[in-house]
Amino acid sequence: MSREELRNTLASLHETLSETSDVDDQTRELLASVTADIQRLLVDDGSVIEPDDSLTERIADISRDFDAHHPILGGLLSRLSDGLANLGI
Repeated sequence: MSREELRNTLASLHETLSETSDVDDQTRELLASVTADIQRLLVDDGSVIEPDDSLTERIADISRDFDAHHPILGGLLSRLSDGLANLGI
């Protein structure tokens, strides 16, 4: 998955999340934090940013939680996690 595809998946995640009303505030904050971290890593300014090891763990945890109740969000998070792994992040 390219950086552009990851950006598109992030946009889909935001759109889907904004349309989902039964996600608690704590989960929304966690997703916002993860999204901000991913966007920071995808900055294409030539700088090298080392990923936080916990980022992939946080994405995996959120994805597992969403798989049962919000399969679309869970799927998007899984795609993000796989895409980051493909980029070596």
